[in-house]
Amino acid sequence: MAFQNELPPNTAARHQGRMAYLDDRFLPRTVLGPLWEQAQESSLVMRLGQRVPVSYGETVMPVSAVEPEVGQVGTGTSFAEREGHVKPVTGVAWGHTSFAPIKLAGIITVSEEFSNIDPQGLNSTLQTKLANAIGRGVDLAVFHGRRPDTGGELLGIEQNGFVAKTTKKIELADKDPRVPAGSPLRQQLIDGWELVANERLNMNAWAVDPLFRPKLVAAMDPQGRALFGGEVDLAAQRSSLLGLPAEYGRAVSGQVGTYAGDRCRIFGGDWSRCLFGFADAVRIKKSTEGVVTVGDQTVNLWQTNQVALLIEVTFGWLVDPRAFVKFELPAPATAADSEDSTTTSSSRSRRSTAA
Repeated sequence: MAFQNELPPNTAARHQGRMAYLDDRFLPRTVLGPLWEQAQESSLVMRLGQRVPVSYGETVMPVSAVEPEVGQVGTGTSFAEREGHVKPVTGVAWGHTSFAPIKLAGIITVSEEFSNIDPQGLNSTLQTKLANAIGRGVDLAVFHGRRPDTGGELLGIEQNGFVAKTTKKIELADKDPRVPAGSPLRQQLIDGWELVANERLNMNAWAVDPLFRPKLVAAMDPQGRALFGGEVDLAAQRSSLLGLPAEYGRAVSGQVGTYAGDRCRIFGGDWSRCLFGFADAVRIKKSTEGVVTVGDQTVNLWQTNQVALLIEVTFGWLVDPRAFVKFELPAPATAADSEDSTTTSSSRSRRSTAA
């Protein structure tokens, strides 16, 4: 079959050089390109997750199904009861899981005049902006399974999973009957930690949306003391929350690119269950003679004196949603809720007047 924009001959018997024709046997299993430091600094996933080797094809990872265990030798504690007795035999078993990478890419064009004059250094910042775009693309993929340019769902990632796919949810309500005075936030975070602990997993870090940072700073106990005390450094990308590291990034709520995001403000979990890796290097290509197609429009760069910068990377990830808990803001009140509230208030008022 012919693949996208493949020139003839393009049949299975004779075709152009495309990775899509290759069997996984031809693809390296442990190729790992270097990360661009700028992309790494901007990415929440790269700060929290665990980096692993990823190939261009399918990456297969062994998973322990049965752990070896030890037992007592003999029938008691004395030498006579221990010496010469048969040692117990244990066993082990493995399963496996697999995932495949996706390619992230973007093209930006400028006029040749813009490139040469570089007004206010704007053209010089484009490479940094593109590197940051890769970081945001990685984050939105791993946290929400979406793409920043359109906000749409990523395709073919059923095996990869994403953090927001967790079924463990805690509502960040302003009131909690268990906490009659002060902020209930500490109790809510502990409730979420317990959900992860019940899976026999180790909560080891938080991912927090910067939008929620003022709430953390303002949270008080009944005596008016800060729940999460200590000097507050608003410039820091990392702090601590209940003794665990907390990293801040917009990918938590998903408000990245054109995606509107959701009501999530904090993720907690076992981040060793968030694996990511790169099959090649984050790289930029420059062209002044190619053509760029967007929809039905094709533009010749050479004929129109334009310069195109392309950034791309092939990366993969694997997330176990069971290892995470999602802390969400309450759903906004609907008109029906307001009407019910008004009716209830009126009813109470009538009962009070009658009394």
